[in-house]
Amino acid sequence: MATQHHAPVHIPAAHPGAPLSAQQKKFNRHIERIAQQRALLDDWQQAIAAYRERHAREAVPLQKMHQELMVELVQYLDAASDNTKLTKAERRTLGEAITDRLAVLIDTLPDEAMRTSLKEIYNRHSGSDYDAEEAAGNDVAKEMAQAMARQVFGVDVDLQDADMESPEDFLRRLQEQLQAQQERHEQAGQQREARRAARPRKPSARELKAQEEAAQATQSVREIYRKLASHLHPDRETDPAERERKTVLMQRVNQAYQDNKLLDLLQLQLEIEQIDSEHIAGLSEQRLQHYNRVLAEQLKELQQEVRDVQDHFLMAFGLDPYQNLKPAGLLRELRAHLQIVEYENLQLRKALNALRADPATLKGWIKAERQQQKAQQDDMGEWF
Repeated sequence: MATQHHAPVHIPAAHPGAPLSAQQKKFNRHIERIAQQRALLDDWQQAIAAYRERHAREAVPLQKMHQELMVELVQYLDAASDNTKLTKAERRTLGEAITDRLAVLIDTLPDEAMRTSLKEIYNRHSGSDYDAEEAAGNDVAKEMAQAMARQVFGVDVDLQDADMESPEDFLRRLQEQLQAQQERHEQAGQQREARRAARPRKPSARELKAQEEAAQATQSVREIYRKLASHLHPDRETDPAERERKTVLMQRVNQAYQDNKLLDLLQLQLEIEQIDSEHIAGLSEQRLQHYNRVLAEQLKELQQEVRDVQDHFLMAFGLDPYQNLKPAGLLRELRAHLQIVEYENLQLRKALNALRADPATLKGWIKAERQQQKAQQDDMGEWF
């Protein structure tokens, strides 16, 4: 749902060319940056909704067709390996072609019977056991994911029963661990504060100032809330329509106060004409300093919300978390993906039709596959 935008909060110059104070400039910068972040969050939410809709409508059917064609190709190649005279090198190339495709394909299939059948083909051509390899691979993936979580977030994520094929499962566990870590840190901080409070120690001037500023910032928000609540309390209204209007407004007031969103409270004051731009311009530097403290925290929380929305989307759809994606580019990214899958499906159909029409073309297919495998190995060699 799109974010609601109300009357803008802004401190104007007293007259054209008149300078703003340092706190007034900071206030306006905070307001502007919060508005930008809200617009960015709105853009991401709308773009992701459009992406999800088109992905479900176009990408999912294409990917399903791709899976079906891959299954047909692997089954054909498996049968052909028993019915075609091949050299040892050709048989090795064919086996690698089958197992390479199955390693990617098997876990994407919803049908368990089909997965079991394809695992048997994999085991036959690899000389190993798919499930054993998968378990070992999962252990390595868990170790890498845990190392990343420790390095980036400083937490130990419990992945013992995690489904490493599911980014959502890993993300959920990571969020749970981060939340638990935050709660532990807060609890430890409270315990430290309690121990400090129990010791007769004179706080430093910096600590006293920080405590006073935090208390005054909280008091500033509380004062605005009380003024709004006094003006909008619906129980004092006898007119049903006006009572309903104030009830809706009061719900917004309560939510903004609960979330410590000073800007929303100020916007509500402007909306009901409890204050105007001249009132805000006349605020003292000290009061603006308190407001700026709250606005800075609100901006930080909003920036984190934008990052969370981005990260969850990228992980949910398996997109590169390091690419510089913008909301306006999501559908362009999806169109490029659709074109790739469409092309791959076309090539798979052509290969299957050619092999079925003339089984003798299998040797030519294997030769082309060997050249492709060599090219991939050469590319990998450049990285190491």
